[in-house]
Amino acid sequence: MRLTFFRILDFSMRVDTTGLPTDNWHHFLRLRDLRQVFAEVPLDGVKRVLELGAGDGVQTAALRGVFAEVVPMDIAPSGVVDGLVVADAANLPFVDGYFDLVFSSNVLEHVERLDESLAEMKRVLAPGGIMIHSMPTGTWKVIQVVGRPVATAVKFLRKLVPGMSGAAERARPGSHASVHVADPVRRSLVRRVIGLVIPAVHGISGNHVNEFIRFRPAWWKRQFERAGLDCYRSSQLFSHSPYDLAPYRLMSVRDLIGRAGFASVDVFWLR
Repeated sequence: MRLTFFRILDFSMRVDTTGLPTDNWHHFLRLRDLRQVFAEVPLDGVKRVLELGAGDGVQTAALRGVFAEVVPMDIAPSGVVDGLVVADAANLPFVDGYFDLVFSSNVLEHVERLDESLAEMKRVLAPGGIMIHSMPTGTWKVIQVVGRPVATAVKFLRKLVPGMSGAAERARPGSHASVHVADPVRRSLVRRVIGLVIPAVHGISGNHVNEFIRFRPAWWKRQFERAGLDCYRSSQLFSHSPYDLAPYRLMSVRDLIGRAGFASVDVFWLR
């Protein structure tokens, strides 16, 4: 019992973060998670990779450092990415059985035609190929809702107190994921005031309750099973908030919280 307790309180980091960005917290998080994915399951034999939701290409570059061919795809890219294919996941413009790996990071919760999209991913996957998808967790969802007033207060303090904003760059719109609306509708004053204490729904679930339900591993595994995919492994990644609170701080504690089952992102390996 005593040994188990101290093993749980192991503050050693699962991922070596040397060389990861120190000027963009969201880029750091995405690349840190990618390193954990690569470390947990060796991907020997994978040559052709389809990346869904390439965004601004930060993960594309990392993938290209590992695999021979990486095709980035996005329906609404947020940056200039070399070789980017603009397309819908429900209608992939690729031949059958071409890719050894289909990868996405925090994308599937935004996909409206999930069943059709998973069927398309299966179609373009080579025999013996795998999919790796990561998505936000119920823990992340709770933090998003409960933490909104705190994030608003911190935002105002950053404006009022000189130097409080810190040296690390906070997230810019589109710095880590797709911008799904090219010309977003301006919100009314009432909606903007409400938004100071109640966040917008993150994905396509319609409301926060449905989103919390969908962000649980059991829900995703049912969708994968219904699509004829075997989820042979899942894992918890890192712990962080949606609001860039205390970036680059408490790193070992964040990792420990993630290992304890309260990560902000889960990753699923499918075949």
